[in-house]
Amino acid sequence: MTDNPVTPGKTPWWIKAFVWFHLACIFSWTLPAHRELYDTTRPHYGTNAFLAFNAQHIRQTPIVRGYLFGSGFWQYWDMFAPNPSDTDTYGDAVVKFRDGTEATYWYPRVHDVAIPGKLPIERYRKFYERAGSEATAYLWLPFAQRVANQMFTKEQNPPILVTLRSHSMKIARPGAPQPTEYTENIYFRYVVDPKALRMGE
Repeated sequence: MTDNPVTPGKTPWWIKAFVWFHLACIFSWTLPAHRELYDTTRPHYGTNAFLAFNAQHIRQTPIVRGYLFGSGFWQYWDMFAPNPSDTDTYGDAVVKFRDGTEATYWYPRVHDVAIPGKLPIERYRKFYERAGSEATAYLWLPFAQRVANQMFTKEQNPPILVTLRSHSMKIARPGAPQPTEYTENIYFRYVVDPKALRMGE
């Protein structure tokens, strides 16, 4: 029988160090980091001084960002505070085919699904938060290619153009009249590469 190198009842020092490091990273990342805290042209006082130092320095260190993003433990609290999202946004695409016809690709939307099915497709909404943003424009091309593949159902009539669109509507404050019309925005056009088409993928 091989002796256990770990003394029963005692946790190795490196595990304790890792747990404290993990907690410190999570604590730093989940502190408020709204835009005003990144303003280096104005002084910050009291609690804001600590939060500004954390936002400008600690959160930006490669070790903190690298660990949290690499491990998947990063998170954002913009759903709750300090400025919850006040825009309802969804996306779709117009696909043009070789014969000149067009069809709309409906991207899965939580709003249109019955309650039991909402949670399983939440990942689609989360992905679109990134794929529909200018900050992650590198996702537009593979996203459009994916749409082209899914709309490619007939060998003799492949898609030739994919136009990605977003639709947004501001959510009114309590007591204010609520708009009912969405604003449409075309943010990317993709001329389909025939060599990249894979039917139904």
